[in-house]
Amino acid sequence: MDFDEAARDLATALRSAAGAEEAVLQVRATGGSLALDAWTPTRKWLRISGSSLRSLFDAPAGAYELRLRPDGSYTFAAGGALSPVGDGWLVFDENFRYPGHPRPGLLRPAAAAPTGAPTNPAVLAEVTRLCEEFGAHYTRIKGQAPPWPAGRTEEDIAAAEARIGARLPEDLRALYRVADGDPEQVGLLGPYSCNDLDQVVSDYTEGLPGSYSWEDSVSDTGVVFEPLPFGHVKRLSRNDWWVTFGSDRAMNFLFTDLDPAPNGRAGQVVEYGRDVHGPLRYVAPSVTAMLTEVVEALRENRYEDYEDEVFLEPEVSLRDSHFRSHTEVVTGPGIERAHDIADRTLVQQLYLNDAGTVNLDVLQGFPTLREVSINRAARVTGGLTQLPALEALSVEAGEVDLAAFAGHRLWRLELKVLDHSVDLARLAALPSLVHLDVSGVDVTGLERLGELRHLRVLGLSRAQLDHLLVSGAPLPRLAALHVDRRTSLAEAVGLWSRFAPEREAPWYVESIGAV
Repeated sequence: MDFDEAARDLATALRSAAGAEEAVLQVRATGGSLALDAWTPTRKWLRISGSSLRSLFDAPAGAYELRLRPDGSYTFAAGGALSPVGDGWLVFDENFRYPGHPRPGLLRPAAAAPTGAPTNPAVLAEVTRLCEEFGAHYTRIKGQAPPWPAGRTEEDIAAAEARIGARLPEDLRALYRVADGDPEQVGLLGPYSCNDLDQVVSDYTEGLPGSYSWEDSVSDTGVVFEPLPFGHVKRLSRNDWWVTFGSDRAMNFLFTDLDPAPNGRAGQVVEYGRDVHGPLRYVAPSVTAMLTEVVEALRENRYEDYEDEVFLEPEVSLRDSHFRSHTEVVTGPGIERAHDIADRTLVQQLYLNDAGTVNLDVLQGFPTLREVSINRAARVTGGLTQLPALEALSVEAGEVDLAAFAGHRLWRLELKVLDHSVDLARLAALPSLVHLDVSGVDVTGLERLGELRHLRVLGLSRAQLDHLLVSGAPLPRLAALHVDRRTSLAEAVGLWSRFAPEREAPWYVESIGAV
């Protein structure tokens, strides 16, 4: 990459957008995409032509910055592993993950080892029978056989499993023996269709192995909610042994679970994607169960026929939700109304808005509550001992009794708009605190941050950060830092050396020029 050419391109684009003003442009390249942020002292955001960034399309992954002065002179800087910068986040350890967010390398269940053995004959016979019956009903209704591709051989399936590193469930193997996917989405799996075997392999082997990746960024809240029914699917953001095999062709996807929770079963089918909010959605105990429900609906003539489409819509419950939502919102005074929430033992996320005084002791009977957000309260009292599953707490209030939280094992805490200062010694009594954001409150004893043994992600105001840096106090070893204002690349490099001195410093270059 020609850094001088890139600098001139950025400077020309920035001058065109900013006029004679001083201006800054920051670009984050990820090796295939660009994210940018540009501003002046009087304008919070500038529109920059994408074509002017063409010299960065093939740039090494990292952050690029141009600071343009009114006389046309500029300073250009580039640095690796400093993303993101424009939004205030500085990530020192890209491999860091919050609790419940495992990196690749999860132990493969013994039963999922790829043996190369043929598909279980009894399962193959049952799946074949169900597919044949579906085909007969489809032909009766549509006047033609379902347009399925030919099935795959045992050798094909074993080769695919060898590449994945796991044996697929017997009924999914059997389905591929009958047909190599359902590209026309004829309704064999109800509202879903099965991908061809080659796509299953490519989806698994491209990027991280397995499926899903719920809020894996440090800038996400990171709380992982448990799918219902509880105890069937592991409460993880991703799993090496979740293998995507189908979708609804509308950005929602199915995976077969080879690593179930104690009450689940290997081969259960789970959905994730655009329309699945919060926890994953349990679909069926197996592919066989899905096929059975579809065939039973067609036997009883429960279906919708779209005459001009190949798709046949059996009336099945595969997408019906049998449980309440994982989240609940209570607005206005009277937190006692939380007791009137239906099925509150299933609530995992709770918003308390404009509640006046919030007495947390009232929150009895929420055994699976994992995240609480208190917004615009006057006062927060009470402790957290009655909320053993709580992981994340956000408090926006005039007053809060932090001493009452002592000893609780929540790992994320955000405090905002308090009328009183926060004594950091109170926070040291939270033994599992991983993420702390105090950028919106006044803090005393900030020099004691180094005493928070598990702290890895920290949110500070710029004034707090400056105070901490000049204090000379031991600094926490962070995976990420969030500052409530934009940070220059030069500042980011300096902060890296202070908060992550044990990690190799990113590459950094700087040059000057003029337009």
